[in-house]
Amino acid sequence: MKIQKVLNNNVAIVLNGLGREQIVTGRGLAFGKRPGDEITEAAVSQTFTLQPSTTAEFTQLLAEIPYSCLQVTGQIIERAKHVGLSLNPTILVTLADHLHTAVQRTQAGETVTNIMLWDTQRFYPREFAVGEAALALVKAKYDVALPPDEAGFIAFHLVNAETTNAGTDAAKITQLMQEMLSIVRYYFHFEPDSTTSDYSRFITHLKFFAQRLLRNEPMATVDEELLQLILARYQAPAACAKRISDFLKSRHGYAVTAAECAYLTLHIERLVYRAQAQ
Repeated sequence: MKIQKVLNNNVAIVLNGLGREQIVTGRGLAFGKRPGDEITEAAVSQTFTLQPSTTAEFTQLLAEIPYSCLQVTGQIIERAKHVGLSLNPTILVTLADHLHTAVQRTQAGETVTNIMLWDTQRFYPREFAVGEAALALVKAKYDVALPPDEAGFIAFHLVNAETTNAGTDAAKITQLMQEMLSIVRYYFHFEPDSTTSDYSRFITHLKFFAQRLLRNEPMATVDEELLQLILARYQAPAACAKRISDFLKSRHGYAVTAAECAYLTLHIERLVYRAQAQ
């Protein structure tokens, strides 16, 4: 691959064998190199492609981030992939930039409170677990103990970078999920067990429901006869789903379809009444 631009000793913009522009990183891979020089595949640790609209911003960030931070970020990304997360390649830049700042902030004795820490842990357990592992990786690399709040911040970076969340805002999704779950809790005077599979399924449904609302992608219609059957059979869960629908309309301006209400009713019924039957 041929160098187009050297960002620093460890990062360069190259043209690959297909003539496509990419960013590559590796310890010392660009040391003493100039545009037009070749870089061997063996020297490259990480490769990723950016959209033209973000290339200028991200290349500037990469030029300023220490290579050691890129290494740690690469390890975190591998942990995330290991637990099944599919991430946008830009996570290498955004997360490395965050970690670099977080380490500097901690070394200076400054802290930032994560007001969404508990919700992040509750709604995104896989991402949060990777965030906790990231704290250990940073500690091993820099001998700096980042505060527990950082596990939540790192998790949020992962959530925002997940390809299934493209075009949505993790903070807004989390807010909607928290509001909907609170309505269920207060409606039934019920505290769900977050360790159960029914709870996990319910949270997953709320997540995708919130994503559809933000993207304005309503669920496909449901058969009218089936809809009436659900409303008649599960009256209390249906009333709770209606309350959620009314709240989303009045507070956020989202119009919830009958199909969404029907599926939400079924998930509420499973969460509440199965727990009460145990």
